[in-house]
Amino acid sequence: MEPFIRSFPLEDIRVRAGGDGRTVEAYAAVFDTPTTIRDQDGHYNEVIDRRAFDRTLNQLAPAGSRTNWRVGVLYNHGRTLFGTPSERGAMPIGAPVDIKADNRGLLTVTRYNRTELADEVLENIREGSITAQSFSGGFLRSDPGRPPRGGWRPDSGGNLRTVRRQEVALREYGPTPFPAYPDAAVIGVRAEQAARLLAHLHPDEREQLVEMLRTGTPLETPPGEPPAGPPPAGDPTPGPAAEEPPAGHSARQKIAWAKVRAEIKARRAP
Repeated sequence: MEPFIRSFPLEDIRVRAGGDGRTVEAYAAVFDTPTTIRDQDGHYNEVIDRRAFDRTLNQLAPAGSRTNWRVGVLYNHGRTLFGTPSERGAMPIGAPVDIKADNRGLLTVTRYNRTELADEVLENIREGSITAQSFSGGFLRSDPGRPPRGGWRPDSGGNLRTVRRQEVALREYGPTPFPAYPDAAVIGVRAEQAARLLAHLHPDEREQLVEMLRTGTPLETPPGEPPAGPPPAGDPTPGPAAEEPPAGHSARQKIAWAKVRAEIKARRAP
């Protein structure tokens, strides 16, 4: 069984209510989506079958007295940007809470450790600096089976052969800076702060912020100030609004808050 690595961009980062912001949900694979691949098997279109992970998940899931998943969670497969082994990167950054196949793909739910490396990775996910989820393992069954000598190549018309991966053995997964597939997505980093922010907003403003969070724009409520929203009934003076992000915030966050203020003012204008 030849080892392989597959990476998927993190399209969505959506902050969800509950927890302490250390549980990350992301797809590690998407099903029935042809994707152009160049690797040791050649140059071809790859499709991952929606039942490809069924057996490996049964083998890796907690069972009996074992409560943990037998799957590692590493940043960039424990390697440097140059592909060489990394002693620091070889340390796990989290532990799987759940891994399951749904209608879209292989969904991973990971509880990140309280370590310096895990904290760095979480912050980069929130800021949109880390753009991919990756996993490694091996292909146990494919259709067609083994590639020809020299690997799959385009035909005379430039058409690529489609290879369906029917059974995959999962070894480890985790975030990586190198995206390859176009359709996988990080669903969310759960954060109580986002829940407090959304709870105080007018429905129209809430809808806008949900969209901004879905697309990966990091937003935080300034300490000691409630989020912007319509003033209470009978109070002619608007209450304190989230006019500026806390000192030290990134330029991206300041731009996000500027957009929110502009939208709020536009909607309040007669």
